[in-house]
Amino acid sequence: MADAWTEWGNRPLARELFKKVGLRPPPPLLRAFRPWSDELLAGKRLLINRHSSLTESLKAHLLSHRAQIDFATDREAEGATRAAPVAAYQGTFFDGTHLQTIEALQELFTFFQGQIRRMGYNHRVLVMLQDAPREAAPEARAAARAAEGFVRSLAKELGPKGVQVNTIRLGLHSPAIETVQAWAVFLLSDHCSFVTGQFFELEGSHWKSDQGPGLPELAGSLAGKRALVTGAAQGIGYAISRRLAEEGAHVLCLDRPENQVALNDLARSISGESLVLDLKNGEMELADRLQASHAHIDIVIHNAGITRDRSLFAMKVEQWDAVLGVNLEAPVRTTMELLRRGLIAPGGRVIAMSSIVGLAGNYGQSNYSAAKAGLIGLIEALAQQLASQGVTANAVAPGFIETPMTASLPFMAKQMGRRLSSLSQGGLPDDVAEMVCFLASPCSQGLSGRVVRVCGGNFLGA
Repeated sequence: MADAWTEWGNRPLARELFKKVGLRPPPPLLRAFRPWSDELLAGKRLLINRHSSLTESLKAHLLSHRAQIDFATDREAEGATRAAPVAAYQGTFFDGTHLQTIEALQELFTFFQGQIRRMGYNHRVLVMLQDAPREAAPEARAAARAAEGFVRSLAKELGPKGVQVNTIRLGLHSPAIETVQAWAVFLLSDHCSFVTGQFFELEGSHWKSDQGPGLPELAGSLAGKRALVTGAAQGIGYAISRRLAEEGAHVLCLDRPENQVALNDLARSISGESLVLDLKNGEMELADRLQASHAHIDIVIHNAGITRDRSLFAMKVEQWDAVLGVNLEAPVRTTMELLRRGLIAPGGRVIAMSSIVGLAGNYGQSNYSAAKAGLIGLIEALAQQLASQGVTANAVAPGFIETPMTASLPFMAKQMGRRLSSLSQGGLPDDVAEMVCFLASPCSQGLSGRVVRVCGGNFLGA
């Protein structure tokens, strides 16, 4: 459902009216979506805070995606930093891997205070931090946590301008530079438009692919992959299926018999396959069908879900069982059966659709919250179990997304869901699909066992 207030408020005449009466206009609409390309940063001018071995290694990769690069230290030497015009840059990269003391944190404050006025709508900020080991000096650990708090607050402060702020935190076993490059390009691109205030903790992997060294370019990286998407016929599952197919994956679209017509239409439109099946007790039948095709599954996306909202006092056991059965038990049993039969390929991806409700809870959704939190537990266990095979497992937690389900909410509930995000608007199914597609690609190696929130910086624990 369209957000009429935001759409109206972004018209030129409306924005002029808001300016004249001294009121803040509605937030800018996020950019439209398009398939990945080899020039994800075309037209973007990026500012990097300093020269370092890390930023120099990233520079060439950012340039290869058609970004323009300025170093703040060079501009300061020219005496031009504070003279730069408003909205001079479309992205900022801050290398903070050297921040190990409380005194050094002043660099965060000084740099971003001087740059805020040059951040226009749809600006991307990416901060890179280095994790401090547990045995590190207390000051180093304190500085690492302080930097985290600063970045989260920066995301809240800049969100109403349409600015997204995210952080890559390098683990103690640092990932290969190719992994860091892939993540940096994606997070600085327009394809990451409803993700803000998030930390992506990247670790090195000892698993080696048989496809040669390095990582492929993001564009085309899903070509030849086979993806299974449950709950594919509508909403977020529909958007995920289409985006996977646009990037070259062969998609197996699965949904319940009552959604067969829509499911068949989707599969036909993306040259995929439709699987009509109720997964509540159907994991054996699904595995049989997949095994009969003599092909591995490279990407498993557990998206199917239902709601039966009631207060705990009023909830019937049937409503509890229905939600736990579809939203949690089915993904657990399906994944374990596919693994038992060796149907998930080495280097594969398992992605479960959780929710911010699974992280923060919500009134009247004890069953839904329990199920979505349980999916996070499943992902954490799978990440440890499958690491030696190069299989990553991650959860995606959407916030308020404009779907047929949220369209049926009361008017005030919809408005609150939209305005409580840092970006002051609801997300779109394509916002979720973009992140899912990236996590499904080989380029996302380095992140596993984590929860990625696609919530626009919703205040609930974000």
